[in-house]
Amino acid sequence: MNWEYIDCLAETPIRTFELNAAMFAADYDGELRRAFCRMLQKSGKRVFSYHIPFSRLDDISDPDEVCRQRALSRFRALLREAEFFQAEMLVVHPSTEPVNQQRRAEHTAQLRRSLQELEGELRAKKMRLALEFLPRLCMGNTLADMDMFLDGMSSTFGVCQDVNHLMGQYREIPAMARTLKEKLFTLHISDYDGVDERHWLPGQGVIDWRAFVAALKDINYTGPFNYEIKINPDLDIPGRLQEIVDNFSWMESLL
Repeated sequence: MNWEYIDCLAETPIRTFELNAAMFAADYDGELRRAFCRMLQKSGKRVFSYHIPFSRLDDISDPDEVCRQRALSRFRALLREAEFFQAEMLVVHPSTEPVNQQRRAEHTAQLRRSLQELEGELRAKKMRLALEFLPRLCMGNTLADMDMFLDGMSSTFGVCQDVNHLMGQYREIPAMARTLKEKLFTLHISDYDGVDERHWLPGQGVIDWRAFVAALKDINYTGPFNYEIKINPDLDIPGRLQEIVDNFSWMESLL
């Protein structure tokens, strides 16, 4: 994030944002954060979600209890940051990477324990938490994983469907949305080759966007379309933002 981005974002039709700690890593005095908030207030735009970091230090599913508690402490510090931006939701990775496949059950138990411990704080701040679908051998790489994580949990918790993370399951993306229904809180939007994450613009890969948009309409999805794409180095900042705006207009035309 920088001053030019803030000025350009104010002028675009983009209405919602997902922020993360890395965006403000060099904002030592907090002035950039305050400027971003002023832009929100003047433009009527809003921060819908805040993405918690996903390093080993941030893994709230860590089987090592000392590490899990440290991750929760870091989480709570960023919860205050999310509150500063008036974010409505936190997006969290169910694990870091790589995951010892023989310890998946331990990761699941620790993740659920963390969610239960955080629920009161989230509810007090009127925030929800979305677990993000992850690729490869991470926790949360299947719908069955998400079912286990959220089984018996309250409506505070749901799912972020990152459609770029589903590897060979790309044909199932519309069906997954229909299965999740009201548990589908938010999206990370980009395209890929069906093999590994690429973060291409929608329409450049294998995803059937018409089918996916139809599925979202069927379940009355009202959350944001958070674009998570690679920056085009050949475009300036206004051009990069316009590329997203134009792509979303194409997406709307599929309805």
